[in-house]
Formats: sequence, C-alpha cells, structure tokens
Amino acid sequence: MSEDCKMPKRLERTTIYESSFVCLYTDRVELPSGQIIEDYHQIHYPRKAVSIVIFDENDNILFIHNRRYTVGQLEWEIPAGRIEDGESLEEAARREAMEETGCELADLKYLCEYNPSNGMSDSLIHCFAAKVLKEGELTDVDEISSKKWFSKDEYMKLLKDNGTKDGVTILAILYALQFYK
Repeated sequence: MSEDCKMPKRLERTTIYESSFVCLYTDRVELPSGQIIEDYHQIHYPRKAVSIVIFDENDNILFIHNRRYTVGQLEWEIPAGRIEDGESLEEAARREAMEETGCELADLKYLCEYNPSNGMSDSLIHCFAAKVLKEGELTDVDEISSKKWFSKDEYMKLLKDNGTKDGVTILAILYALQFYK
C-alpha cells in the first residue's frame, strides 16, 4: 500500500460511555507518519439514521419546528431519525415521516448517504425525498412544536439567512433540489 493510502491505526480503545443511542471512546491511534495520538476522541452511533425531504404538488417543502434541547431553541428541520431493528431504510423513512409530520409518502426515492461529522463521528444518514400522498395531524408534541410548508422562495431564504443550523436538513434539501425528480 502506498503512503498516501495508508490509514491511521487504532492501537487501544478506552470506553468512556456506551448506550444504545451514542457511545464515546478515546482511542490511541498511530498515524501514517508513525506519530501517536494518545487521546483521539470518537463518537459512535450504534444505529444509522434517515432524513426525508417532503415535497407537495407545488414543490413546497414540509418543515417541522423541532424542540432542540441540545442547543436550547426551536429549529426548522426536515423529518429525520434512527433506523429501528429489522427496519429497511424505506420503512424507516416512511415511519419517521408519519411520526414527525403525520404524512404518508408517495414516490419515495433514495438520494444518498453521508456522514455529517466524519472527523469525530461515524454517524451515517440515509437521505430520501418524496411527495406527500396524504397529510395528517402532528402527534409528537414533545419533540415537534409545529409544521409548515415552505415555498421555494421561503426555504431558499431560510437557507441563505441561516434560518436553520441543522446540517442534516441543509444538505438533504440541497441534494433533493439537485437530484430528486
């Protein structure tokens, strides 16, 4: 293997915290140069996740106003969540859309997978886009405060004005606008 393809190598791992949601480790890592990093912190997510950009017949996008405890604010986002045991990617996308928006989906299309923070986390998001087939009411009032259809001008202004800081939402919308249809 050439030097430019050589990867860092884990020599030891110390578990700081583990749960079914998130794990934190410090690894002792040898870099390709031979240098040793004694405390390389890694966040591990045991479950992968899905995100869904939902369009209506006028190409409006459905956003949810999510109650984000971590940052202490409401955040405009698209539906997203963990994939449960035994669930296919498509089943997870449909379930998350229903749980977080009350919407049934049509024309569900897989767009991409991405790691939003590969410098310290192995989190993997599977991104979908779909059309709304049928819209119901919100049921998850602890997590979601409201939902709203944004026109193209509104969601482009939201993105331009930093009206959402959620990377999962930002990337998924830009990807869906380019590759869904």
